[in-house]
Amino acid sequence: MATDEQWSSYDRAVVDLAPPGHPLMRLVPDRPGTAGIWPDGLDAPVVVVTAWNPDSEVRPEEINRAANEALVADLDRRGLRHWPATGRDPEVLHHEDGVAVTGMTEAEGIALGRRFGQAAVFVWTPEAWEVVSCTDARRHVHGWCLVGDGTG
Repeated sequence: MATDEQWSSYDRAVVDLAPPGHPLMRLVPDRPGTAGIWPDGLDAPVVVVTAWNPDSEVRPEEINRAANEALVADLDRRGLRHWPATGRDPEVLHHEDGVAVTGMTEAEGIALGRRFGQAAVFVWTPEAWEVVSCTDARRHVHGWCLVGDGTG
């Protein structure tokens, strides 16, 4: 289970992603009830998950990359549409590479996160950006906006 400090970091995280056919963009949490323009051709929900630092144990980058490759292989075996996504805490220099996935339910995303030792996953819909725990009932609901090229 994530500590309150870790949960605060997840809660303010931004995610850089480039869905197929779209430029790189940054997904930023916003006030609840606000939402940007949903990207054309993108099926909801989009679940963002990583395999980095399972059980909140900071690991070397090469181990994290190998774990993420195992996550991608799992998604490929299941025939799920996915693309790279990088979550970062804008207040510190921490980032974790992962994937954005369509074609799975929130419950399946939580189970996937749990299988890869994650405390939480992100669930993005046209209405909300949510941080959803993989270990307990915590959930934080935000609005969202997209910032151009992922650098803003």
